[in-house]
Amino acid sequence: MRQQRERAPLQRLARHDAKRAGEQCFKGIDTPVRAWRLRAISSDPASESAKTGQSLFVGREAELEQFHGIVRACVARRAGHIVHVRGEAGIGKTRLVDEMRRHAQSQGFEIHRGLVLDFGVGKGQDPVHTIAGSLFGLPAGASSDARRAAAARFAAEGSLEAGQHAFLHDLLDLPLADEWRTVYDAMDHGARKRGKQALAARLTGDACRRAATLIVVEDLHWAEPEMLDYLSAFASGIANGPGLLVTTSRVEGDPIDAAWRARCRDIPFATIDLGPLRQDEALSLAGNFIDATQRVALACIERAGGNPLFLEQLLRNAEEGSGNAVPGSIRSLVLARMDRLAPRDRLAFQAAAVIGQRFGIALLRRLIDDPGYVCDGLLANALVLPEGEEFLFAHALIQESAYSTLLRARRRELHRCAADWFAHGDPTLHAQHLDRAEDERAPQAYLAAALAQRTAHLLEAALRLAERGLEIAQSETDRHSLSCCKGELQRDLGDIAGSIATWRAALAAAPDDASLCRCQLGLAEGLRVSEGLDEALDLIEAAQRIAERDDRVAELASLHYLRGNIYFPLGKIDACSTEHERGLDYARRLGLPEAEARALGGLADAAYAQGRMRTAFRHFSDCVALSREHGCGRIEVANLSMQGFSRIYLNEPRQAREDAVAAVRAAALIGQPRAQLLGETLGVFACYELGDMPATQVHLEQEKRVIRQLGARRFEAQNLEMQGRVWLADGRRGEAVDALREALAISREVGTQFSAPKNLSALARAVDDHDERTRLLAEGADLLRLGTVGHNHLWFYRDAIEAMLAARDPAGVLRYASALEDYTRHEPLPWAELFAARARALARVLQAPADDAARGELARVRTVLLQTGFQQYLAAVDAALAA
Repeated sequence: MRQQRERAPLQRLARHDAKRAGEQCFKGIDTPVRAWRLRAISSDPASESAKTGQSLFVGREAELEQFHGIVRACVARRAGHIVHVRGEAGIGKTRLVDEMRRHAQSQGFEIHRGLVLDFGVGKGQDPVHTIAGSLFGLPAGASSDARRAAAARFAAEGSLEAGQHAFLHDLLDLPLADEWRTVYDAMDHGARKRGKQALAARLTGDACRRAATLIVVEDLHWAEPEMLDYLSAFASGIANGPGLLVTTSRVEGDPIDAAWRARCRDIPFATIDLGPLRQDEALSLAGNFIDATQRVALACIERAGGNPLFLEQLLRNAEEGSGNAVPGSIRSLVLARMDRLAPRDRLAFQAAAVIGQRFGIALLRRLIDDPGYVCDGLLANALVLPEGEEFLFAHALIQESAYSTLLRARRRELHRCAADWFAHGDPTLHAQHLDRAEDERAPQAYLAAALAQRTAHLLEAALRLAERGLEIAQSETDRHSLSCCKGELQRDLGDIAGSIATWRAALAAAPDDASLCRCQLGLAEGLRVSEGLDEALDLIEAAQRIAERDDRVAELASLHYLRGNIYFPLGKIDACSTEHERGLDYARRLGLPEAEARALGGLADAAYAQGRMRTAFRHFSDCVALSREHGCGRIEVANLSMQGFSRIYLNEPRQAREDAVAAVRAAALIGQPRAQLLGETLGVFACYELGDMPATQVHLEQEKRVIRQLGARRFEAQNLEMQGRVWLADGRRGEAVDALREALAISREVGTQFSAPKNLSALARAVDDHDERTRLLAEGADLLRLGTVGHNHLWFYRDAIEAMLAARDPAGVLRYASALEDYTRHEPLPWAELFAARARALARVLQAPADDAARGELARVRTVLLQTGFQQYLAAVDAALAA
């Protein structure tokens, strides 16, 4: 046997450089066997297989030839292709893909590979970050300096669009500069995902333009949904260039379904389903293991059933001297092979299985308490493979089998040691190892990991961690804290119904008053979004009793802000203002700039609704400045447009237009469609006031697109109203009337408080019939008395003045000018003063055209209109002066 072992390496090397000798019969073998005649000794490729721990590649000729054809077509047509390899565990997916990689590389393809693991994925080791780094030419485990240099080179090339710096740094796992951190924190979760995926697609496309590119992602059966989104991004990147995306998955759990394929319907897609090896292929593979007797080899082939991994391990087991016994499963044969390892290698083999399919040597040395250990013994036995500076089990089934050999106590001990290793560097792995160690600290570790992932804006991953923590939590305290975290994450992800259900369950099981208060506010926040306003107010009142009794300042700041937000849509504007003032006091006492900025925004909204535009502008400006100073990007963007709206009434329409441009750009960048809608609406208002109808029309069209996206019906009514105003200014009176009537119908359907009064006054300007005009203005005045948002009063009275001027009714002009002044008497407003002065001057000229004093006042008003930019309202003044 010893001589046979010494000859085995030579015979393996010769195996590939031989000539077929046909099938021959041998004593002791029932069936003919393919024979070979040695011609020369060669070290390629069998010697390379020995070095890498791989077996000789056999069979799969048809599958490999299919791939060769795809490569030729990809290069010839410069068009991407997706190849998905499926099969049961151990059937040879990775081995086939290795041959695909080798062939593609020989054809000039650059290779980028990522592996999905079910456990033990460290920070930056997931396939997305691995492939992104590889696309930048970075090796696995590249230093932060190398990654930073790659990012700087890419930015210097001018390849980055506005806002993509944040996505680039995320994909390269780099910290963000403060300016980009603020933007990134402000982004909507969906905008972050879309931005990173778009950049991943672009990086892939750039790589394909430089050279033919192959991206490999293995073991998708363990992939989370967000990984599949990135897979679509890689696919779109290869679509229009010489690029290939090769993926593998087990049949059970294969996530590449019809929905995913539909996303890539424009890219050719080939699925290769791997079946068992044929008998002759299995015999050819067995020829690599000369130490096994023919009878044992045939027994191994029969037992393996065409599964190459099982067969290879059976043959290695036989080769190592196991006698004639043929283990019945991967687990039993791995156990048999492990028993023949040196004691230190056996200990390391089991400890490595605790770390996961991929493991680093430093942690392994810690687990076995051997600072000098190397993996040579495991490599020589083809149980693990080198993977950069780390190691990878030759197959997941080998790692699983090794793990199963550990006694429970030893497994817990090793996991606890691994958890300590990751305690200060990777919260997720810290929690997962504590979980497997059955340690009582695991639920709180999962909470810490979920909060860390939330801070990193990985909300889906955070939610999975919180849910796992809940599954294993035993104490009421742990369950409550994890439930609250889950409810907040569901709200962050837009699952309002799920968030409400989670908060209700947490509320029912709240262990103490402090927890009860938190749950009441969390549930109220969800109900506010879902229109459960009455219940939300009851919950806030109950929470307030606890918060005031215990002087819980943070909760008091939150609940007053929340109540103020609920009062606003209910039209309780005075109460809304009072709540936000109280919220601001508590926020300042708390010393939290974010809470203070939110309260200032709420106060500003209330002042705007009351028509106190000076106060609104001051609060909005303070809110924006404070948010900008402290990096509260979402609050800044949400209030920037409102700063512009209130600025119009300070006679600053030009600056308001600048606010609109900045607000739209910022909202689009961070993915806040509602803030983008407000920015476009501000653009409509500002450009209309400036008399720039073409620009107004552009904003109207863009606003309409966002309205459709959001389904915001009340803004649809206002959009139609402003369209009617533009057409009226252009002399298209009939179209204007139709648009304004449609807008009024929508306003009556969705609620009249937001824009119906000024809609009525615009229609009164557009109609020719005096009686209808009078009726429309009367209806609008009635709505104003019932209570409505402040801008309605201002626009209604100015429209009524215009309607009276058109009817040449100076008494009516003066009546509505007085009403405008009365409305703003509690807080004088430059806008109201200007348009009231214009109305009085025009009324006097109507009454006495030759009155020099009246004409002098009108000339003064004209100068102010020119200086402030209200071009829209010069025509009537010019006509009066010319007369």
